[in-house]
Amino acid sequence: MTNTAQQFIRRPLPALTGVRFFAAAAVLLFHYGAGFSDRIHAPSPIRHVLHNGYLGVSLFFVLSGFIIAYSHFTESMSAPVVGRFLWARIARIYPVYLLALILALPVLEKPLTPGDALSVLTMTQAWTVPSSGHGFAWVMQAWTLSIEAAFYLLFPLFWPLVRRLGRNGTIALAIAAAALIIAFGTPSISPGVHVVPFLGTDTQIPMPLFRMAEFAYGMALCQMFVRWPPTLSPRTAGIAELGLVAAMLITLASAEAMQTKAIFTVLAGIFILISAQGVGAVTCILSTRALLLLGGASYAIYILQQPLHSLCSLLVRSPFDQVISPIVTIVGAILAFQWIEQPARRFLINLVRKSG
Repeated sequence: MTNTAQQFIRRPLPALTGVRFFAAAAVLLFHYGAGFSDRIHAPSPIRHVLHNGYLGVSLFFVLSGFIIAYSHFTESMSAPVVGRFLWARIARIYPVYLLALILALPVLEKPLTPGDALSVLTMTQAWTVPSSGHGFAWVMQAWTLSIEAAFYLLFPLFWPLVRRLGRNGTIALAIAAAALIIAFGTPSISPGVHVVPFLGTDTQIPMPLFRMAEFAYGMALCQMFVRWPPTLSPRTAGIAELGLVAAMLITLASAEAMQTKAIFTVLAGIFILISAQGVGAVTCILSTRALLLLGGASYAIYILQQPLHSLCSLLVRSPFDQVISPIVTIVGAILAFQWIEQPARRFLINLVRKSG
C-alpha cells in the first residue's frame, strides 16, 4: 500500500451528498414525468431525459461503491470489522425501508404471496435472473435495495483484492468495469428485462452480478482518488465538471439503446472522481446547505416515492395528485430522514456498541 493510503485521513465529501439528491430526483422525474411528457407530446429531448431518469439508480450504485470504499479504505476485513460493517449498513437502510413497506400495505396493487413477502423483508427479491419480475413485489423501487444488499455482502470479499492493486491494475479495473457497463448495458438491467446484449433471453446470471460492475467501477475510482488524488485547479476542475454535466445531459436527452444509455454511468463516475476533490464551481453548488439536506434525504426520497404517490392518489383527485405527490414525497422524505432514519441509525449502532 502506498504512503498516500497509509497516511489516509478521511475528510467529508459534501459534494457527493449533493450528487445523491440529483440521482434520486432523476428517478423521481422518471416515475412522475415520463408518462406525462408522452401525453402532452413534449419535445423529444425532454421526453428522453425523463424516460432515462431511471439511470439515477446506476449513479447511486457507482456512488455507493465509491463512498463505501472511501469510508472503509484502510480497515481490515476481519470478522469483527465485517460484522460491524454489515450492521451499520442495516442500520442505515432498514428503518426507512421498513417504513416504506408499512406505508405501501394499504395500497398494494395485488396481494403478497408468502414467498414474495419473505424475499422483500430479507432484501433478496432481486437475487434473480433479469427476466424475472419478482423484484418489483411490494414496493417497486425496493428491488435496488436488494441489489445493494448483495453489494454489501460482496464488499468485504472484493475490497481487499482491489486495495492491493497498483496504479495500472486499478486503471485496468476501472476500464474493464466501464467496458462491461457499456457492453451489457447494465444500467438498464432490472426485473423483467428479457434481453441482455450478447446473452439473449435465457441468461441464468443473477442480476446482482450484472450490476456489480457499477459498484466495482465506484470502488476503483475511489482507490484512484485516495492513492493518486487529482490535483486540478479550481478553474480546470470547474471546466471539467461543466463539460461532464453537459455530456451527461446530452446522453440523457438522446440515448435510446442500452449500451448508449450506459455511457451516462461511465461519465457520472468520472464526475464523482473530479467533484470529490471539492474545488470546482459545480462542487460548490452541490455543497450548499439546501442540497446537503436534500442529499441526506435522498434515500428516503427514493424509497418512499411509490407508497406516498399511491396514498396521494387515494386522497387527491387526478390530475392534481400528480402535482401534490412529488411535493409530499420530498417533504415526507425530509421528515423521515430527520425523525426516523437518523435517530434509528444512531440507536441501532449504539445498541451494538453497548452490547459489545
